[in-house]
Amino acid sequence: MVTLRDSLTKAERTLAARGQATEVLAMRRAFQNTMRDDFIAAVQELTGRSVEAFLSDNLHDPDVAVEIFLMAPSDNNGAGAMR
Repeated sequence: MVTLRDSLTKAERTLAARGQATEVLAMRRAFQNTMRDDFIAAVQELTGRSVEAFLSDNLHDPDVAVEIFLMAPSDNNGAGAMR
């Protein structure tokens, strides 16, 4: 799990402060959904493990984001490892 604080760009903070927080968060969700496969591939390559699920969410107040990669279970025989 990755937790980020103060992750909004200056433009996103300005939009949120002027009543457009819903639109900022919708754009972030669209980006995360579009990049989902790339994010999963990167984590799998770096860890050598399979990602079972990926979850992502943002808030504008407080400005926090979480990225959760649930790894497939592994056993002593290497199950769950990428092949």
